Parts: sequence; C-alpha cells; structure tokens
Amino acid sequence: MSKLGGLIGAVVGIGSGIALIVLLPGIGGWIILGVLLVATVVGYVVANKYVSSAASPCECPEGDFTRYLLVGLNAGLNGVLAGKIYALIFGTAAGVVLATALAALSMLAIFGSISTNDIYQAFLGWANWLLPTSWLIVLLGFLFWIVSGLGHLFGYVIGRSNYFRIQMMRADWKTGTFFTRGGLIANLNPIDTAFNMGTFAFVDAKPHLPPEESPEWHLEHEAGHTLNLGAFGSIFHLIGAIDENVTGGGHEAFSERLAESNDPATTLADIIIPMWAPGPSSTRQPI
Repeated sequence: MSKLGGLIGAVVGIGSGIALIVLLPGIGGWIILGVLLVATVVGYVVANKYVSSAASPCECPEGDFTRYLLVGLNAGLNGVLAGKIYALIFGTAAGVVLATALAALSMLAIFGSISTNDIYQAFLGWANWLLPTSWLIVLLGFLFWIVSGLGHLFGYVIGRSNYFRIQMMRADWKTGTFFTRGGLIANLNPIDTAFNMGTFAFVDAKPHLPPEESPEWHLEHEAGHTLNLGAFGSIFHLIGAIDENVTGGGHEAFSERLAESNDPATTLADIIIPMWAPGPSSTRQPI
C-alpha cells in the first residue's frame, strides 16, 4: 500500500512538470512552482509527524506512504524537465530516453531492496549532476567550494590565517560526494560538525583546536544527504536544513533520519529511517 504513494506522486510530478513547461515564464508557471513548494513542505511535515509519533520509524506505513509520494513527485518532475532540457541538447529521441532513465532511477528509491544496494546508490549519487531538481543545491555547493578555495588562497596562503585554511579533501566515490575539511565555508558552520550541499560536503576543522581534537569527517552521513537529494530534490534538501537548524529538529529532523541510515557506525539506530541502510565503506578513500 505504501508504494502507492510513489505512483501518485509520480503522476502529480509529471503533471506539474508539463504545466511548468507550458506556463512558464508566465504567472501560471510561478503558481505551479508555489504549489510544488507547498506540496513538498506539507509532505515533509506530514511524513515527519507520522514517523515521530510511531513506535518505531521502521514500522510506519503512513510515513512510508508520504515519503514515497515525495520520491514519486520528484521523479515525475525530473522526467518531464529532463525530457525538455535534454531534447534541446541531444535531440528528441535521445532526450526522451535519458529523461526516462533518470526518472526511473529516482523512482526506484521507493523499493528498499534497491535503495540499499551500493550499485544503485552509486548511480543515484552521481546522477545529481544530471537531475534537474538537484541542480539548485549542486550549484550552491559548487559555489561554496569555489569560495572555500579562494578563501584558502587569499586568506591562508597570502593572509596566513588558519581560519581560511583547507586542511584536506576527500571523496566518497560511491555517491560522488566531495568533502572539504576546513576553509571559510566549513568553518562558518556554527555547530562545528559538517553539512552537505549536494555533491559537496564541508567539514568544520575547528581551527582553534589542535588537529587531534578536530571533528571526524561524517563521511557516510553526509553521503546519505547526497542520496536524499537524488531521491527527493532540492526543495526537500532546503526544508530539511531548516528543520534541523531552525525549527529545532536537530538530529531527529526527517531528512537527518534518512541520511543517518547510510552510516554503518550510527549511534542513532533507534530513530533512523532505514532508507539507504549501511553499506561497506571500503570504497571511501582519501583523494
């Protein structure tokens, strides 16, 4: 029954995508965008409410229904937008094939036996570069990465301030998530941990502490957010950030519960939503 949410979401996403293409840049298109924003916010809040009130996040069919509806909505919207965009680049036939493949890739996240598979996660993580609904966060992450690099050059290399120093970079090759430890953007994080911006993650280096007391990389958790982005899109990602940091959700925010399921060493097993499930970390190596 919960999978029905994904099918309903896909139909709504396809319809919304078609309406966007037809109505933009007119007022009707902006209305559709507003409706999509509201629908995602409501879906997020409802799913979070069900999961939070359930005896176990692993046994919450209402939460699963709403979660899969959000996945379907994102998949349908990706399919239509990608079809329009890639048809202009590669031609109609190739554009339709690529768009269908991308929509199907996102949609498969509603099946637990697939979403927990390392090979699937690799395709989904790297596909964020191709998924239109992921582009906002990926672009912001790339801009943050550039700013960090410039800060390292001018603030540390020239200005000799450790606050701007990038200590190290790593990659989670499986999901295509690139980590920067230290630097301006990472160190601006007020809670001194790490945060994800799509395919880029920034780890606070706590420059006022000796290296041995600096925080860990949070590799698997932040890679889980990359998977979230591929399945749910940029609006969901931003709502999750607000839920975690502004409205008091913290580590129990809905998006955090999902991302944490990707960490095999999690200490929060009693609250995670097992969407991604732990996988082997042998492919996660420093650059």
